[in-house]
Amino acid sequence: MRSPAEKVALCASFTALGMILSYVEAVIPIGLLIPIPGFKLGLASLAVMLTYFTLGRWYALAVSVCRISLSALLFGSATSLWFSLAGGIMAFIPIFIHIPLLHKRFGILGLSVMCASMHNVGQCLAASVLFGHYVLSFYLPFLLLVSLLTGSLTGVIVHRIVNIKTFTKGFTK
Repeated sequence: MRSPAEKVALCASFTALGMILSYVEAVIPIGLLIPIPGFKLGLASLAVMLTYFTLGRWYALAVSVCRISLSALLFGSATSLWFSLAGGIMAFIPIFIHIPLLHKRFGILGLSVMCASMHNVGQCLAASVLFGHYVLSFYLPFLLLVSLLTGSLTGVIVHRIVNIKTFTKGFTK
């Protein structure tokens, strides 16, 4: 059992990791390879998913909200905060229903793809509020296809990290 101080330290570490990955992702010119406006690899979700598998869903939610808020304050704007929070909150729907039955059926990879897809749904909903309802019908199908790729990439990385013996020994729930 972890002490409260250990949990806070781990949350702070995962938040910092998420912010670093967000920054790295912002400077990678991925838009040259995949010309979809606003497209990102979702590297920061690695920190959130690792928090979920080491500390639980409520800690992962706290890390996600802290990372999104701090990143928007340091590197973004009110609009980026709105889009990120909408996507981040929607991405937690699969995590909150991730009961043992779903874990056995879909695993880490499936959960990651579902979270990436819901993140894109959340961002399109935010865009619809700001720009009009047409955004969902035109932009969402492309983002959902891309979320298969990005969610799979994140899922494979998280699966490998979580299954490392030293990682799971030191960070199990």
